Amino acid sequence: MCLILTPLLLITFLLLNLSMAIFLRSTFQQAVREGARYAITGQTTSVGACHDTSIKTIVARNALGFLSSGAGAASVHVRFRNPTTGAIGSNDVGNIVQVSVENYQYGPLVPYRFFSSKMGIWAQADDVMGGLPSLPSICTAE
Repeated sequence: MCLILTPLLLITFLLLNLSMAIFLRSTFQQAVREGARYAITGQTTSVGACHDTSIKTIVARNALGFLSSGAGAASVHVRFRNPTTGAIGSNDVGNIVQVSVENYQYGPLVPYRFFSSKMGIWAQADDVMGGLPSLPSICTAE
């Protein structure tokens, strides 16, 4: 009985952990994609809010609650890059907005005896800032 149950449970929990990691990666990819789409519209979530803060809020809303904690929210980054030099810039027309979730730490659902380290999950989406009459300011240039 033990010779069958132990490998069966090990494979089952391994499949659960692997499927959760794939689910998180696809969820974060969709969230940053929505954040990049929102960024090019030049909108803010509330009056007086900064553009980058609003983009991070949209990413967190689309991440099914996984990025609502302090550590999860800290892994969301918004960068505006100059397309010719690649330098960090502002949200001017023609610059590239890069929305990313970087190194989100995911621990296994079931702790394994020899595998206790966390896995980093990454997702990124880019788009070009379009010509809008006026763009809101950004709070922090990353």
